[in-house]
Amino acid sequence: MLGQTLRRALALAALGISTIIAAPAAAGDIGVHRQAVDVSQYPWSAIGKLYNETGAACTAVIVGRDKVLTAAHCIFNYRTQRFIPAQSLHFLAGYNVGRYSAHARVASYTIGDGFDPQRYDQTSSADWAILTLTELLPQEIEPLRLDPNIAASGTKAMIAGYPEDRAFAMTADADCELREAIDDGKLIFHTCRGIDGYSGAPILVNTADNRIKIAGIQIATLESGGTQKVLAVPARSIEQALLLDEEKNAPNLIAGGPSTLYAINNIAGDVGAFAVG
Repeated sequence: MLGQTLRRALALAALGISTIIAAPAAAGDIGVHRQAVDVSQYPWSAIGKLYNETGAACTAVIVGRDKVLTAAHCIFNYRTQRFIPAQSLHFLAGYNVGRYSAHARVASYTIGDGFDPQRYDQTSSADWAILTLTELLPQEIEPLRLDPNIAASGTKAMIAGYPEDRAFAMTADADCELREAIDDGKLIFHTCRGIDGYSGAPILVNTADNRIKIAGIQIATLESGGTQKVLAVPARSIEQALLLDEEKNAPNLIAGGPSTLYAINNIAGDVGAFAVG
């Protein structure tokens, strides 16, 4: 179980979805360990921006020709305390300073079983969502695959997305690594720079078969005593949940109104502590 301090930190710090206010990234290095990348090149071409009706945005990654993966808190409206209808979500693949390789609307989505933003400290391991698009993405955009294995602590990794300070151009931190798994392997720490806007961004690793795969997705950044810890949901948890849903033939698809999952799990309360939009 997560310790009380970590739980409090997660609840207060994890859900920062920021309004797009930053300037485009310049070429080359743009900060410590981060650099601009060429969105026309794989694997960066499989990553894009996800906009919602609140005017906020997150990062999302293509995992199928009509599927993208992001963090579940990215599709939650904290003002209305409801999940955002699928038709209010837009995905822009390979977004860069107003240009993109593909634009798609969302038809429906599946979220992690039991995820509840009002109990984030207890349900953060389910902070993921698979979005089904209304149309297939172009064949030339190669999806990234989930890695079913949790790599050992110390494995080299990288993250790419649209952080708050460079919101209009993708940046990557390619100088980071995975750390220990916690909560019975349902969450993992990593050292990639988890700036607001990176929520939903893929944590990428080179696998034994020399392929780039998704080891997890960024969900939270913790600050304590001047030390930053960054948290991800491992890809294995997402893959296992999706396989289980297929076996049950009862996917949790949300196509129009507020989520029934949220209606069941919601504990009413003040959400003012969350840093939103």
